[in-house]
Amino acid sequence: MKIFICLLMSLMINFDSYAQIIYVTGELESRNTQHILMPLVPSFNGKVSEMAPEGSFVKEGDFLVGIDGASLDSQLIAQEEELMTYTATAKKNAVEFKIQLNTAQIAYESAKINFKIAEMQAQTPVDYIGELKYKQNQLQLKNAEKAYKKSVKDLEEQKVVIANDKKKFKLGIVQKQKKLKYLQSTLEGFNITAKQEGYIVYAAHPWTGEKIQEGDQAQTGFRLMSVSQNNNMQIVASINAIDVPRLSINQTVTIKFDAFLENSYSGKLIELSSGGSDKQVWGDALYYQATIEITDAVPDDLLIGMSAQLAIKLEEKVQ
Repeated sequence: MKIFICLLMSLMINFDSYAQIIYVTGELESRNTQHILMPLVPSFNGKVSEMAPEGSFVKEGDFLVGIDGASLDSQLIAQEEELMTYTATAKKNAVEFKIQLNTAQIAYESAKINFKIAEMQAQTPVDYIGELKYKQNQLQLKNAEKAYKKSVKDLEEQKVVIANDKKKFKLGIVQKQKKLKYLQSTLEGFNITAKQEGYIVYAAHPWTGEKIQEGDQAQTGFRLMSVSQNNNMQIVASINAIDVPRLSINQTVTIKFDAFLENSYSGKLIELSSGGSDKQVWGDALYYQATIEITDAVPDDLLIGMSAQLAIKLEEKVQ
């Protein structure tokens, strides 16, 4: 009985200390890497029209990727024409409003003079001009005053109309200029250049698993390629969201490179992405990007883009 209990306890201890190991595939890249993403494109889906050859060495400023901007070109032309038409209309309206303002100003000056004359005539005593003429002068004064007040109101209203019109057209021109500049800068962003020197590695399409090629369609934010230097190597891999809670930063990872399967190397998990992404080629699960630092000395002839097999021991979940 005592022997049975000891064996049972031993099995329980071994079971409790058991930890599941997951095996994932990663890819070598340099810490000095520029990732090229599909820029913001209309309908969030664009066509890759041109790519620099994979494996080629590029320097800062060299061409990397060209995105088809045909639809944006037509928008740009239409926006330029709209801005020209709107500006011409604003100038035409400004001339017409200036004429209307001059007309209102002349009417105001004329009404003001007539009002002054009517005031002087109305001040002539009735004894000098007779009652009939005196009453006519008083009526003329009232009419002149009414016409003068109306001319003042009309002039002020015309000034307000012109001021509002100027503001409206100025704002409209600024908005259309901003849209034009946005389209121009977006189109310029369709020709992507290198920000550092390095070797070009094409990215895998997240839906098909095949490497991105010229003519492919890609959504905004999809990785198209990387420019990576052949130094400061690290490994990037995708981890299923189910396993992420049982991972921790700095935990040990066992590495085997496809080109050197006879040897194992040590590494550690140094980073996990804050958000996950779909990889339809692997199914409907969510995957997080993991970055593994290589802590052992590795062969000198490792190259960026090489595959690596990773063995990661999952930690026990806290109950």
